[in-house]
Amino acid sequence: MTDSRQGPARTPASLAPPAGPGSTGAAHPAPWLLIDAGNSRIKWALAPAVRPKHWRAAAPGFLASGAVDHAEWRTLATQIRAGWAALAAGVGSQPHFAPNSAPMALGQGGQDDGFICPAPAGVWLANVAGEAAEQAVRMTLQTLWGMASADWLQVLRASDSRAGVRNGYLSPAQLGSDRWASLIGAHAAWPGEHLLIVTLGTATTVEALRADGDYLGGLIAPGPALMLQSLAQGTAQLPTLDATTPTGGQAFARSTSDAILRGCAAAQAGLVERSHAQLQSQLGAPVRCVLSGGARQALAQTLALPFTEHDQLVPAGLYEVALHTAGAGESAAPAASALSSLSSLSHDDRPSRRGA
Repeated sequence: MTDSRQGPARTPASLAPPAGPGSTGAAHPAPWLLIDAGNSRIKWALAPAVRPKHWRAAAPGFLASGAVDHAEWRTLATQIRAGWAALAAGVGSQPHFAPNSAPMALGQGGQDDGFICPAPAGVWLANVAGEAAEQAVRMTLQTLWGMASADWLQVLRASDSRAGVRNGYLSPAQLGSDRWASLIGAHAAWPGEHLLIVTLGTATTVEALRADGDYLGGLIAPGPALMLQSLAQGTAQLPTLDATTPTGGQAFARSTSDAILRGCAAAQAGLVERSHAQLQSQLGAPVRCVLSGGARQALAQTLALPFTEHDQLVPAGLYEVALHTAGAGESAAPAASALSSLSSLSHDDRPSRRGA
């Protein structure tokens, strides 16, 4: 590990600063930086520049990852740099890094303590939080790598088709980039399976994806927290409750708080179960239900059908897009690179599955 008290910085050869994004500059290329700007948080992940042989989109072992609230976006550069420094030092057992309360100055790049972030292989962004969020990401990149990074950012937008998924929207560009990335990530995770992809966050989205990659369409409803807030704000007597509070199951409630929690959870579950039954009937074949999003635990005790959890569908989709765009496709390095081998040390994000 580099220590600024012991003379000049020593950056590992596998992470030595390349000439620019996509350039190796050393024995192995630097990783991709993937960013998901959602309604509540900005999430990021570092992924191997070349897909490792053991890579599984169903349980992606990102090299490092983390998240910050939008209000704390100025600490994003510090957090990414901390994750990158830990990766370079060989600390891969904890890929999530807490926000740092001391943001770096624009253009500083974090060089004062001896570690210089290499330029990434490229940067991909899925953004549903508006122009301010994109500017926050651009400022973060400039903080880490200077003005040259202005041309590195590639913003994902829904299109007619990408990475094996065909967009069934009447106006394909109207589909949110996060939903588009999730579809791509899910199709890569479970190729050849019919999927119902449910993302529970600020909003709850339900997507129908056929096994051949045809996106059949989706549904959007208020998320668990919005449902609870609407009851609290629209009535004089009902309390404001936390959507992360366990619902206690499917039984009829015997207190007002439990009645609200279970009622909203049942509404979410009803949407999912009805959609699942409809899709299975339409396709005449089994459909895997995939739950994603930060609020998915609201359904843990309520949903009456088997489901698979996935915590990082958006970055998994961004990774597929990055590799396909770069021409890497399904290829893997003949021998795992130093960066690829680090992914095996990171936290196992293997999703749970109930009876599926």
